[in-house]
Amino acid sequence: SEKRGTRPASGALTAPAAPAPTRPVFTGYKSVQDKVDAMREELEAALDQLADDEGWLNYLNTMSKFHRYSATNQMLIWLQNPDATHVAGFRKWKEMGRSVRKGEKGIAIFAPRTAPDLGDDGSPRLDADGKPRRKVVGFSSATVFDVSQTEGEPLPEVYQDLSEEPPDGFVDDLEVACAKSGYPVSYEPISGGRLGYTSRSEKRIVIDANLSPGSRATTLAHELGHVLSGHLDDDEKRAYSTSHGGKRGEMEVEAESFAYVLSRMNGMKTHTHRASEYVASWQQHEPDAIRNVSDRLHTAVKKAMSLSWRNVTAE
Repeated sequence: SEKRGTRPASGALTAPAAPAPTRPVFTGYKSVQDKVDAMREELEAALDQLADDEGWLNYLNTMSKFHRYSATNQMLIWLQNPDATHVAGFRKWKEMGRSVRKGEKGIAIFAPRTAPDLGDDGSPRLDADGKPRRKVVGFSSATVFDVSQTEGEPLPEVYQDLSEEPPDGFVDDLEVACAKSGYPVSYEPISGGRLGYTSRSEKRIVIDANLSPGSRATTLAHELGHVLSGHLDDDEKRAYSTSHGGKRGEMEVEAESFAYVLSRMNGMKTHTHRASEYVASWQQHEPDAIRNVSDRLHTAVKKAMSLSWRNVTAE
């Protein structure tokens, strides 16, 4: 099929309350490398927690709050403190007039180690601004703390209460992002209970003209998710099909997860369709699938942020 995102109008699932798994504490290691290795092992084990609706949705909630962090660090934050809302390092909190309370255990995340990026002749390579480039040569660990672990000056009010209605400018931003991605949006009546679809041959996104403002926003985000996740690219190797070997379910979960994250980042209440049968099957048949989906989702959100965004309230 050339169309992506034929979402049904019903069957949505609201995000449940965060579970209370055993939270890892990365302390007491003989070396930094031992600690980094332990963090990687914990991440591998954590994939099992994502193989159901509850775990996946709670991970998406963390991603919506910490979209500027890598997918790996988002998962580490979620593992150690799923209720975290705003994290920063010890010194950064000091700069903001707050202090980490005595006895608080920090959240361990990965920090890249960099070195000068040198050419074959030993001279530094330069970036577009003429400055010497650096390259990642490995990873160490860093520690951040959630705002709930600090005290002092109140933070600026940067969060909005979640709303069923899209905030001002959110739909405009989505339309701009779709157009910049090569798929302009049109609004037309759609039959068959579908909310919207994306046509590869016509290079456009079509949204049901009769949707409420909230549904219009989340459906637009879903279709943008298909585009930015590469589902319509010429080099996309996965088949958008429900037949044997097809990956339609996986692609729909990616697009719906993208819509969920982007909507919550912008202050909207939203829903996501039941994904457990897909997530469970990925874990059973393709051990790396959940990690790959998480990475693709993180990349797609980053792309969206680079296109046109004025209204992000998370993090």
